[in-house]
Formats: sequence, structure tokens, C-alpha cells
Amino acid sequence: MPVLDFEVVKKETGNSPTLLLIGGIQGDEPGGFNATNIFLKNYQILKGNVWVVPVLNKHSMLLNHRGIYEDMNRKFAALPKTDPEYDVIEHIKSLIVNPEVDAILHLHDGSGFYRPTYVNANMNPDRWGACSIIDQEYLADSKFPNLGVIADNTISYINKHLIKPEHKYHKRDTKTAKGDIEMEKALTFFAVKNKKSAFANEASKNLSLEERVYYHLLAIEGIMQELGIQYERKFKLSPQNIYHLINDAKLNIEIEDNIRLPIYGLKSELNFFPLPKKSIQSIKVTGDSYLMGLSPRDNQQIFVKYGNKLATKLNPQYFDFDHSLKQVKIKVDGKIQEFKIGSIIDVKKSFEIIPLEDYRANIIGFVLPKDNAKKPNEVGVEITLNMCQSRFSIDKKEKIYRIEFYKGELFSGMVLIRFQ
Repeated sequence: MPVLDFEVVKKETGNSPTLLLIGGIQGDEPGGFNATNIFLKNYQILKGNVWVVPVLNKHSMLLNHRGIYEDMNRKFAALPKTDPEYDVIEHIKSLIVNPEVDAILHLHDGSGFYRPTYVNANMNPDRWGACSIIDQEYLADSKFPNLGVIADNTISYINKHLIKPEHKYHKRDTKTAKGDIEMEKALTFFAVKNKKSAFANEASKNLSLEERVYYHLLAIEGIMQELGIQYERKFKLSPQNIYHLINDAKLNIEIEDNIRLPIYGLKSELNFFPLPKKSIQSIKVTGDSYLMGLSPRDNQQIFVKYGNKLATKLNPQYFDFDHSLKQVKIKVDGKIQEFKIGSIIDVKKSFEIIPLEDYRANIIGFVLPKDNAKKPNEVGVEITLNMCQSRFSIDKKEKIYRIEFYKGELFSGMVLIRFQ
């Protein structure tokens, strides 16, 4: 898997301080990167600034792997230039030491429930879940030197909103500079060495994804309150509401600005799916989440991923892409309308593609009623659901069909017809 650089999204008001929020340094810890994604989509900053790295280790996230090039969070003390992730580490280091950044919050998912003294196999000093981590109690010459006090107050905020008493948070001071060899290699200690107040939040891997995200968001809120960053949240904070945000049936992924697919409800594989003739990592992928991506596999399939979730597998057909077609006219249920390329169009009874000069349309799953020696241009025909072959639908309910547009041999875009 090629190494992918990370994205930085800034929520700014122009007033200090600035918090750097980081998720996904381990690709198999979804609590952190789902929390950053929900934060970006549902929080407004009213005072101060929050810079967010939604997924630091995106290439590992797409493979649901802790670190395909070993643990990225052990590469901050020393790293040879030959390491595949060298450029990514240098990039995040430059962001941490940016003079505008005042504090860092690093999100992790840890095993069990940390306790200062032994309780049982799941609750003891060797566990990492349910704790706020600092490298030392006080950091001189930093904007927010009282790391221990900030952690204590953040923990107090979290513990006022526990789902269950056994989820109680504790502070874990690793006292890194006094000989914790492993933590000396970590991101937060690099920040501390550069006089940046740094904290890590560990949500327990024993919890469901929505519960982990719940505690991460509480930690983010607690830290922001301690730093004086004011915010508004668009939803009532609860695991149930977080579950619905993560599993929103309306989520879509966009490819190269002219293909859109729903994330949920797709068939397990989509055949002869058009993709551009270029490396997968250079294909533009956006959507309703910062966690969307394409992941190539050894068998030439391309996995469509939403975080650690697999949406579908593409068996691709590669084309040169033409981006000249921006809109198409389609008669939907008797009314001619104009739609942007990449639209998902809801149809009750029938649709008909209005002819386009220089472009042809191919409805995957529909066959022209008469032989056509030329390549099909399936326009000017009123089409109903029973005229489409269900095996070519892209969804499990067999209601969604692809319309592909071409200019000569160039792929010009796609719209989806979704029968109601």
C-alpha cells in the first residue's frame, strides 16, 4: 500500500489559542478517527482555533492495520530517511512545532481499563483504555504549563458523563523523561520536548465504537474548555446519536468529482466499474466523511472504504477521464430536469435521458430493444424498473442503476438512478 499523506482541516476564528487534534496514528483504532470526523462535521468553534488531522495514518486505516510499516507512534525520536513514512513523520512534526500551535490532543484506543493499582486482569496498571495520558506534570516555557491540572480537570469533565461507573477515567503520567524508552519515541513526547503542551486520550477497546467516540468527544470538549476554546455542538452527545452519525445511510463517496456512490447498501462487488488510468493514490476521493478512500488489493480489486468499513469491492475498467460534461437532462416521472454529473436521482416510475450532442449514454443493465451495430446510445427511451436487469444493479435492494456517459472513448461521468 502506498504511503498517503494526511489532511489538515482548520476550524479557526482568528483568536488564540490553537489546539492541534490528531486521530488515526494507528489504523486499527477507529474510535479516534471517527471522533475527529464527527468533530469536524458537527462542531462549530466560536473562539480560538482547532486544527484537525482526521487520520494521520490513512494508508494503514484503509487496510485496517495498526501500522503496515510498523508502529507510526514509535518514530518520533529518530527515523532513517529510508523509512517509507519518513515524509509523513516530518510533515506532522512541522505541524506540531508550528508557532501557532499551543497544545496537542492525540486520540487513541487502548485495551481494557487503566487503573493505578491492580483490580483484575482487565483493570490494572498495564491497561491503556479509559485514561488521560501526560508525559510529565509541568512543562515550563509552554503556553499551558500545568499539564497535570489540565488532565485532572478534563478527567473530571469526562467522569461527570460516564455511561457506566466502570468506565471511570484516570490520569496516567508516564514520566517519560525519567526512562520510559517506548514513550520517548512517541508523538506527545516529541511535542513536549518542543515546549508544546501535549495530551493523549485513550478510549477503551472493550467498548463499542460509538462509546469510544463518545469518550473521545468528551475529552476534546474537556481540553477545549481548559484552553479557553469555545464551541457549539450540533447534536446531543450520546452513544446512540453517535451511532446514527457514524452509520448515516445518506453518506456518499465521490470519485474524481464525476462519480458518486452511497456507502451503505451496495452489493459486495461491482463489475466493470470505470476508474481513471492513473495510480490509485492519485485518484481524487472526497465525500460526506473525511474517512473515505480507495484501497488497491493484490488481486487487482479496489476496495471502497469508509474508515475501517468496507463499502464494496470494485472490479475496475480503466479509462481516460474527460471532465467536460457538467450536467445532463433527464426526464424523471414525466418532468425534464437538469442534474449535475455525479448525482443520485430518485425515480418513482420512469426516466428518459435527453439526447446530448457529442456524448452517448450507457445504462448498465438496460438493453436496447433492437440490435445496434454501433456502440449503444441509450437516450430517448422511457425506462422503468422492470426494463432493467436486476443483476446489474449496484445495491442489495436491486433499485439503483448506473448511467455512464462517454465522449468517444473517454469516460465523462456517471449518474445513478434510484427507483423508489
